[in-house]
Amino acid sequence: VLSGDADGWIAKIQNSGKVIQQATYTGTTSFDQVYFLDLNSNDDVYVYGQTSGNIPTTPGVYKNVNSGQFVQKFNSSLKSLRFSTVFGSGRILPDISPTAFLVNECNNLYMTGWGGLLNSRENGWQSNTKGMPITSDAYQKTTSGSDFYFIVLSGDASELLYATYMGGTQSRTHVDGGTSRFDKGGIVYHAVCSGCQFTNTTGHSTSDFPTTENAWSRLNNSGNCNNAAFKFDLSSLKARLQTNSIALDMPGINKVCFPDGIVFQNLCTGGEIFEWDFGDGITLETTERKNIEHYYKSNGRYSVTLTAIDQHTCIGKDVVKIIVDVFITDIRVQDDDDLCSGNSYVLSASGGETYFWTNADTSFQSFAAQPLVSPMDTTQYYVSIKASNGCLHQDTVQLNVIPVIMPAFDISSGPECMGRPSIEIKNLTDSLKAGDQLFFDFGDGFVSDNETLSHQFEQDGMHTIKLVAVREFCVTENTVTIPVFTVTIPNIITPGSEEGKNDVFTIQYGDTPGATPSDYGFKVSVIVYNRWGKKVFEDDDYQYNWSGDSVPSGVYYYEVIVEGHSTCKSWLQIMK
Repeated sequence: VLSGDADGWIAKIQNSGKVIQQATYTGTTSFDQVYFLDLNSNDDVYVYGQTSGNIPTTPGVYKNVNSGQFVQKFNSSLKSLRFSTVFGSGRILPDISPTAFLVNECNNLYMTGWGGLLNSRENGWQSNTKGMPITSDAYQKTTSGSDFYFIVLSGDASELLYATYMGGTQSRTHVDGGTSRFDKGGIVYHAVCSGCQFTNTTGHSTSDFPTTENAWSRLNNSGNCNNAAFKFDLSSLKARLQTNSIALDMPGINKVCFPDGIVFQNLCTGGEIFEWDFGDGITLETTERKNIEHYYKSNGRYSVTLTAIDQHTCIGKDVVKIIVDVFITDIRVQDDDDLCSGNSYVLSASGGETYFWTNADTSFQSFAAQPLVSPMDTTQYYVSIKASNGCLHQDTVQLNVIPVIMPAFDISSGPECMGRPSIEIKNLTDSLKAGDQLFFDFGDGFVSDNETLSHQFEQDGMHTIKLVAVREFCVTENTVTIPVFTVTIPNIITPGSEEGKNDVFTIQYGDTPGATPSDYGFKVSVIVYNRWGKKVFEDDDYQYNWSGDSVPSGVYYYEVIVEGHSTCKSWLQIMK
């Protein structure tokens, strides 16, 4: 019986269209209207509409009391009401104008509608989407009051499965009621008037209605409302999986070269729980829709399975599998290393079919497995190695160049005039660092790390003196070989007394008869004075040829300077 000024009317008509087999009203004494009707697989009848009355609710259902949207289920004969409930903001009047309705394969209920400033009546009935129930995973959790609203209830209306706003948070959005559709998979297709009466600073209408990156247009180019179309999936569950490199620059790869990892990207549609099986005995269960990095430990072919689970969908779970081949190669690249400046180094790689080495500025390039390099400073070398199975391995080797010490020292003779002179040493090395070591090695078993010292060799001869510098493992030497011989100067010469013997003034160097400083590269200067201080002979580069032939026998005084030695002063007797 008709109860109010507007009620819903439901009828079952014979397929010939000539006979009404069963019909019923539904509603209260106030305003109630049915917008949509749908059937499940058992031909049970579901209706979705608006109410300004107090539609009764049955026990055990999800409900928002005093709300303006209702959904009911009747048996196929329309003689029994199986459940009835209301949803919305609880302000008694309708919040939205219904736009689409679906009972899917597993009897879940899908309802959409719009409300807001553009949906009003002269008697003051003003719709508004504020205060509608939403779920924690809502696509849009806030509303301007003039938006679309989507809700999904379980088949017996006992549970709220999903609810969200749609349309942005500023611009006004609307569409005529009853004009949009769901497919049986739970996807709603909508044409929308969007961006209405929302003007930007330039005076043109704009819209914050959400658009996707590949949309035909993402702008409202009209002066007011503009048409927007969208497809929104409220219930589909589809397991989708994509492989990628760790750097996410190789989508779809199915070959991994150990020890490289692989990324499994979760591209599922829907899903509340995700179960991963990587095929190597490792599994993972997560509620996060995230990329998974995985590293296999041995070569082989692995079947990777991703199971997407959502018990609120009809199928409950969906599975996708892919095959990943893992190759282990014998490619080896050396570790970073150190070398001393000024040295060359052989870089080392092996196990590949081809090699390519280079450095940061590409000034060095080589296709050898073990190229020779001579870096001046610390340098990174990059190597790309391709194995026979196609695996490409890239690595970096850093050679740390240790600046070596350049040892320097000064040598001079001691103050002795005649005899075997002592050697005076002074270290002149600079630019030292903490931990550096320096020491002198005189080659006769004597070693010292003193900065300055005097050393007396026990035998005449050519002696090698080394200053050894050590920085970390880098050893450098500065080596000098010098003659150290006893200097002997005679106090008497007897020119003419016995030809060829003791005829000239000779400086003996060492114990080899006739050896002079000049034989070892030392220049000698000689000055001879008589006893009154008068210079009787002088030669800056003495050639051992003065026999005193221009002076009479007697006692004379000399100054002999052997290059690098101390000045010798003494007397000389000439006997003719």
